[in-house]
Amino acid sequence: MTGKTQSAAGVIVVGVDGADASLAAVRWAVRQAPMYQATVHLVFVSCRYERASYSGAPGVSPWVEDDAGGRAMLAAGQLEAARALTVDCVSAELAGGSPAKVLIGLSARAELLVLGAAYPPGGSASQVPPPMGSVARACLHNAACPVVVVTSPGELPASMTPGPSAWR
Repeated sequence: MTGKTQSAAGVIVVGVDGADASLAAVRWAVRQAPMYQATVHLVFVSCRYERASYSGAPGVSPWVEDDAGGRAMLAAGQLEAARALTVDCVSAELAGGSPAKVLIGLSARAELLVLGAAYPPGGSASQVPPPMGSVARACLHNAACPVVVVTSPGELPASMTPGPSAWR
């Protein structure tokens, strides 16, 4: 394992956003779970931003409970995971906030953080990977555990890097 405390052991966190690549990330994480003796925790992050006082509608943007699309994406991820793992080995969470901040925060209690990154249509896994999105880049640089980025074409990790805690 990664040398984390006992309370942090056994969780693989997977960012889910409904893209094919995120479902590939779920499938990859599910295959890794037995090796880590881990459960899989799926997370969909609904952006929640504070509105500026001058916007005419100060306060906070609509909260996650109203995010039917997020719930549907999590349900699809849970169905995918349930093909290989028992129900008690899979959990799901709708979170609100900045996707990068939420995933980085959850990485503190995880063995792995798994994300999906899509290749453009017509791309192949043998090509140089396209630039990663801002969430994946932030997680690769700041997560407290190893980060795996899975691409949809071959479902093999495009990159894997240990988090900062591995260098301490």
